[in-house]
Amino acid sequence: MKNTLLIIFSLITLVGIAQTNLVPNPTFEKIEKKIKYKGEIKVATPWVSPTLALADLYVEKTKNYDISVPENSYGEEKPMKGSGYAGIVAYSYKNKTPRSYLQVQLTEKLKEGEEYCVQFHVSLADLSKFACNHLGVAVTGSAVTANNSDVLKVGEFIESRKLTIYETQFYWTPVCGVYKAKGGEEYLTIGNFTDDAEVGYKKVKRPKGFTKPQINDAYYYIDNVSVIARKDVKKCDCDVTPGMENVKTVRKDFSSDKSVNTTTVKIINTDGSTEVDKEVAGIPSVAEDGKVDGMRIMFGEGEFSAKESLAKLDQVVVYLDENIDEKIKLSGFIDESESAVEKLAGKRVGAVYKYLISKGVKKERIEREIVGVGSPIDKKDVKKNMRVEIAVLPI
Repeated sequence: MKNTLLIIFSLITLVGIAQTNLVPNPTFEKIEKKIKYKGEIKVATPWVSPTLALADLYVEKTKNYDISVPENSYGEEKPMKGSGYAGIVAYSYKNKTPRSYLQVQLTEKLKEGEEYCVQFHVSLADLSKFACNHLGVAVTGSAVTANNSDVLKVGEFIESRKLTIYETQFYWTPVCGVYKAKGGEEYLTIGNFTDDAEVGYKKVKRPKGFTKPQINDAYYYIDNVSVIARKDVKKCDCDVTPGMENVKTVRKDFSSDKSVNTTTVKIINTDGSTEVDKEVAGIPSVAEDGKVDGMRIMFGEGEFSAKESLAKLDQVVVYLDENIDEKIKLSGFIDESESAVEKLAGKRVGAVYKYLISKGVKKERIEREIVGVGSPIDKKDVKKNMRVEIAVLPI
């Protein structure tokens, strides 16, 4: 019996080690003291701002609305994980506001020749007037700092090869890539390292429900940062197009920089890859009768972002606009294998609900129901159970 327990404990320990994230305080929730103002990222030890333009820290239970969670001076966003997140300026129109960056020292140096999956998540702040591309992450042997507020210069960094303009609000979009270590790297820096002349940007509309004026920059919330040995993660392809690996370590003179306009991605499923999401495990994108009633919004295992189903949800918006007397109900489900993820069914319903509200659907027209495990659609193909079902309510 003792030997059995020892083996089990050893396996648990090995799993924990195998999944080691080398980024300390990756969700910005561990803070040394209460904060009162913007620009206090250093309180989330050991995170710092490497230039004179300070990054922001957003926390719960603060008297300062500007830095509160989930609502703050830039908009509204719930943490992806934990209770807080950071914020940076990635682009400013005519360079009126200096860019800001995030930097942290890893818990150990990277090993020469070993590959790592480097990842962080972004969400465009609601009151940003612009969205931009070239959000990246640099892994270096020493701290990259500057005693000014200019664009921070690094030799190479990880970014999207598609040069995605990150315009999605209300959701956490991953930015990731595989990094092969030279050996000894121990610093991670997040931000936009590309000169203004090469940055692709676009104006974005202020979401419905917000009345404050937009700010002339591209401001992003940042959360859930990780550096994990490549062999210990299932995938590291945040920006993948079927058949292509689209994210890698690149230098600033990467050739596709010259063709930003031809590679800009507006939103998921509008870049020519829509067929991938039209059916998930054989489930049609709309109910078989061609209407919204019975539509299923599918999710990845343990996930609650609806970003890959925005095209479907836009159909719901159009339907409700055309049928002004009708209401819908959102029912959230999980597969039994996802039971360990706290409040996942509710988070899935919340993601769908928030998107519909952002598109102008009145909250009075949406009922919400958290089912949880419920009755599985398919016990063999469990992905079919990870869903939100939409029902049109009788008038």
